[in-house]
Amino acid sequence: MNSRAIKKRQRELAKRTPQYNRDRSRFLAVSHDIRQPLHALGLFVAQLRSLAHEVELNRIVEQIDTAVSTLNERFSELFDPSEVGDAASTPNGGNGIDANSSTPACVLPDRTNGKLIVVIDDDPLVLDSTCGLLRSWGCSVVAASGSGALASLLDQQRPPDLIISDFRLSNGKTGIEAITELRSAFPNTIPAFLVSGDTSPAPMHEAQASGFHLLHKPVDPMRLRAMLNRMLKAK
Repeated sequence: MNSRAIKKRQRELAKRTPQYNRDRSRFLAVSHDIRQPLHALGLFVAQLRSLAHEVELNRIVEQIDTAVSTLNERFSELFDPSEVGDAASTPNGGNGIDANSSTPACVLPDRTNGKLIVVIDDDPLVLDSTCGLLRSWGCSVVAASGSGALASLLDQQRPPDLIISDFRLSNGKTGIEAITELRSAFPNTIPAFLVSGDTSPAPMHEAQASGFHLLHKPVDPMRLRAMLNRMLKAK
């Protein structure tokens, strides 16, 4: 390719860059908005499964679960974070936990029963689904949005065993700030990790810099349970 052709190609690419940036921003915004209810749906299905005893009801739950799994797979193919320079999860913090591991929770010792877990999320649907699923696993749960976590713990009379926070909270606050604020009220460091529907590079980088694992929504319930068990084991 001669120099004239190269320059022409460069001009064409330059013209496309603003449109690419606009499309990329829209792509990430749509991805986040869809990930939130899809994440909640998966957790609600997991709760429903634990309550399904009759054969016909259990069959319906299995069918719903299959549909959700298929939707998750297709969604991941469509909104692949690697296409925008991100990764699906971020193992870090020096303890060797791989947030992207597909190891079923059932092969790990279950450490969730009786544990006090704080869940911080501004989305009511996500908060409800996460807390309900954790309770079905035998956890005691404190639900909070934004800065209300500490006040919600006053009746517990003990520190939480684990904190799960959404990355982006209201008023520009991040889950990193919420976790740090909650941890400061207790003498020992409380295990914590982040979840997010935002697959842009910034949350991953901020989580990594602060030593937190970050799971991207929608999170498979068994992967969530595996993460809980591993974090509680490391405590």
